[in-house]
Amino acid sequence: MSGVNIPTDSTHLSDQAIEDMIDQYGGVVDSQFNKKSMMRNFVNVKTVRGTDTILNRRVGRTQLTTLTAGVRPEASKTRFGSTSLTIDTVVLARDNRSMLNEFQIDFNARAELGRDHGKELGKLFDESMLIAGIKGAAASAPAGLNGAFGAGTTATLAVAGDELDPTDFYTAIETGVVSMQTKDMDTDECVVFVSPTQYAVLLNNDKLVSRDFSMDNGDFASGKFKTVMGVPVVSTNRLPTGAITGHQLSTAANGNFYDVTAAEARTEALILHPTAILAGETIPLTSDVYFSKIERQWFIDSLMAYGANFNRPDGSYAIQSTV
Repeated sequence: MSGVNIPTDSTHLSDQAIEDMIDQYGGVVDSQFNKKSMMRNFVNVKTVRGTDTILNRRVGRTQLTTLTAGVRPEASKTRFGSTSLTIDTVVLARDNRSMLNEFQIDFNARAELGRDHGKELGKLFDESMLIAGIKGAAASAPAGLNGAFGAGTTATLAVAGDELDPTDFYTAIETGVVSMQTKDMDTDECVVFVSPTQYAVLLNNDKLVSRDFSMDNGDFASGKFKTVMGVPVVSTNRLPTGAITGHQLSTAANGNFYDVTAAEARTEALILHPTAILAGETIPLTSDVYFSKIERQWFIDSLMAYGANFNRPDGSYAIQSTV
């Protein structure tokens, strides 16, 4: 019929089904998150269902006794404690597009957007876990557990600039590893997290890259080394470098737990055992693509709800600069 304009249904500009777009976009988000998030594979993230709070039991130290002929052995009660984590924030990566857009018809557009969403969510996740570790390093030992768990440790370098001296900085990490070993922490399961700047400082320590002191541990030309005292060293830019107020996960309910003070932001190295952190999620990483007829826009979402708290403080050892 001439003179009649037939509207275009922009939700079907291509033959690509929405389910396929979700699979393609979501698949890239998942792979990028797993690639960029180092902490996801380090901490044990517990699944939380039917509640927003997870409770983790702490078991006190058992007292041993001896047998004496003719005497009934006394029983001792092992004490229990607990720590909890409340997950009250949903983190969302959202992109919205007009009715006519490249996301529908271009696989590369979906892949690039997925990579960006996965990267940003992974960075925030890692930062949150490391902040929990820094908080744990300043925490006292849990009471009433017969010394089963010790206090965390926050060690301050002796002199300004020690964090830039390969020998002094190495010595500080070495001291931290030995300290954790004396607390019966299995340092074979620990990781030392440092910033790229501090990693470069350690790379200039002759003992870490010398064939005479540490065969196959490092290669200066390749710009890498593996361990300090057998503990893997990971370079990351997820350690906070400045005070943080209004962190995405901080709320009045959790006491702004994820905010970072200027002193905490001076953490140059963080030695962590996986049990140092209690982590949980109520919504795993989820992606969606949909068209809103009300707003006449496309929405491309990736979201998750998770949280972290310190579990056993003696599994955290933070090394901080003086300024």
